[in-house]
Amino acid sequence: MTNKILELKDVRVNYGNIQALKGVNLNVAEGEIVSLIGANGAGKSTLLKSIVGLESLTNGNITFNGSSIRDAGKNRKLNLPTDKIIASGISLVPEGRGVFPEMTVLENLEMGAYLLRDKAEKKRRIEEKYEMFGILRDRRKQLAGSLSGGEQQMLAIARALMSSPKLLLLDEPALGLAPLIIQNIFATISKISREEKVTIFLVEQNAKMALSISDKGYVMETGNIILEDLSSNLLENPKVKAAYLGE
Repeated sequence: MTNKILELKDVRVNYGNIQALKGVNLNVAEGEIVSLIGANGAGKSTLLKSIVGLESLTNGNITFNGSSIRDAGKNRKLNLPTDKIIASGISLVPEGRGVFPEMTVLENLEMGAYLLRDKAEKKRRIEEKYEMFGILRDRRKQLAGSLSGGEQQMLAIARALMSSPKLLLLDEPALGLAPLIIQNIFATISKISREEKVTIFLVEQNAKMALSISDKGYVMETGNIILEDLSSNLLENPKVKAAYLGE
């Protein structure tokens, strides 16, 4: 039986009278790359934020590795704060990358392991990320704010991996990047899944690229999941082609 590392059941999020998420049900199995596609404003980023405790649930439950981390029902006491969720093994690369612009590349990486007290292990992980992202070694003393968009995205991903997560959440990693850089970023995401054995939940407007590297996909419209299928099937789905693939 496939282990569901992440499961959302009837998750709802309201902003005042506006329903941002309208009863989302989805799951991510261990070892998968799962993509969530949809138009801008569909609720994709809200969903990721709700997983890590940055949005309050008005209904529903979220479990990670079989344990409840967010609950809007009788078990609200099981809600974990964001730092505990991260410590449990989830990392988020936010939309817009979210690097600390006035800190160096090295300092950004160190911030990614702020929960780690073992200095030798922290140093080992930094070296590991330099091996994975060679450009970051070259830029290690450079301020993050002076990096190119692609370099900042690589830094954001490397920083998220510093906590050795079991599940990596990626919010619009292709946003604002040139096509060649996007290809490099998605190749890196595939490599992380394959070589680092990290499960990945990817939110992306570039539907074709996201579905091309993922195992399974969900389509979201105005806070609802309207389609779920193997990514290969979604790439051939006429409705998905017309709405999201420009075909």
